[in-house]
Amino acid sequence: MRTPRRTFLVASIAALLAAVTMAAPARAFDGVLVTFTSGTGDGPGKIIVTNAGTGSTTTVGLVPRLSASACAEILSTAAPKVGLKTELSGAVVKVLSRSAVIRVEGATITKSDL
Repeated sequence: MRTPRRTFLVASIAALLAAVTMAAPARAFDGVLVTFTSGTGDGPGKIIVTNAGTGSTTTVGLVPRLSASACAEILSTAAPKVGLKTELSGAVVKVLSRSAVIRVEGATITKSDL
């Protein structure tokens, strides 16, 4: 029994599309969610924000005894200095860029991809 050419061609294309779809890269994250779980305590600290896309970096010092919310507010004003957009909500900052690199010293944070 012979398989018609058209059926074979359609099956081949379907198999190829399925293979390409399965191998497609995962969607890149859209930014970084930074949650300050504690402020600076008795010592100072700093926030370093880098826009990896442009190479721009800014560093902001943190004084002792800042609350988590105050630290988040400082991050939300520092990130735009290097071209990154932010959204602030209490002690949580969304940095809306795939090229954001955030480093915090002296305060405790958790980071996750958006």
